[in-house]
Amino acid sequence: MSTVQLLPSKGHRIGTGFQAEGWREPAALLDPFIMVDRFRMSEAVFAPHPHAGFSAVTYLFDDSATGLVSRDSLGGEYEILPGGLHWTLAGRGVMHDEFPIEAGHEAHGLQIFVNLPAEQKLRDPCVMRLAAAQMPRRVGEGWRAVQVFGGSAELALPWPTALVIVDIDAGAAYEPVLPQGEQGLAIVVHGSGQAAGLTLSAGQALSLAGPGSVHIQAGETLRLACFSGRPLREPLVRHGPFAMSDEGQVVSALQRFQTGGMGRLCALSTPRTTPNV
Repeated sequence: MSTVQLLPSKGHRIGTGFQAEGWREPAALLDPFIMVDRFRMSEAVFAPHPHAGFSAVTYLFDDSATGLVSRDSLGGEYEILPGGLHWTLAGRGVMHDEFPIEAGHEAHGLQIFVNLPAEQKLRDPCVMRLAAAQMPRRVGEGWRAVQVFGGSAELALPWPTALVIVDIDAGAAYEPVLPQGEQGLAIVVHGSGQAAGLTLSAGQALSLAGPGSVHIQAGETLRLACFSGRPLREPLVRHGPFAMSDEGQVVSALQRFQTGGMGRLCALSTPRTTPNV
C-alpha cells in the first residue's frame, strides 16, 4: 500500500478576477512538481511575464465556462478549450501571457509548474498541446478516468510525470497505483470520501508515495486530480518566475530577460477585455 498523508492547501486571490488554492510545500513530497494551483479566472489579471527552468502547464476542466488564450514569445497564440492541455516548456526562457477568452466568464483549471532536470534547464523552449478528444480514457466499476498527460505518445515529456482526472460515483472506489520510486498527490476537486482512514473533502490533497496503491472510497460523487512522477531530488533555486539549479543560473536568467533574450510577445490578435460592470 502507498504511504499517504494529507497536504493542506493555501488560498490566494487577485482582485475579483482570480482565485486559487495551491500546493507548494513540502517541496520534497511534491517533487518533480514545483507548484499545483486549482484556479478560477474570469478576467485578465496577469501581465506578460517570463518563465525559465521549468514547464508551465495549464489544464482546463471540462466544466470550465470559457477557455483561455495562451501567448508566448515563440510567436504562438493559442486557445485552450475546456478539457484541453497546454504545456509550455520554458527551458532557457520564454515570455508568456494567459487570459480568459471571454472576460466575465470563469475559466476553471489547474496551473502546474513541473521542474526540469538540471541538464534540460537551458534547453530551447517549446510548446506542446492536447485537445480533450486526444486524451486516453478508462472506465471501471463506478469510475471514469481521463489521462491528461503521461499516458499518450502525443507529448514528448521531458521527465516521467502523469496527471489523471478521475470521477468516482457515490459509494464507489478507485485505487491509484504508484510504481516503485514515484510519488504524487491526489487533489479533491469536488465531493468527499475516505482513504487510509483519512477524510477527504474539496480543497484537500492526499500525498502518495509508491510502491503500491491506495483505496479511495467516495462518499458523495468525487472528482480527483491525480498527479504522479519520479522525483528529481536535485538542487533547486527559485527566484520569482525562474527555477534554476543554482544562483548563477538565476542571475543569467535575469540578464536574458532584461536584455530581451527571452523574446518578446507580438501584438494581440485577440484583444484583452474586461467584463462589463
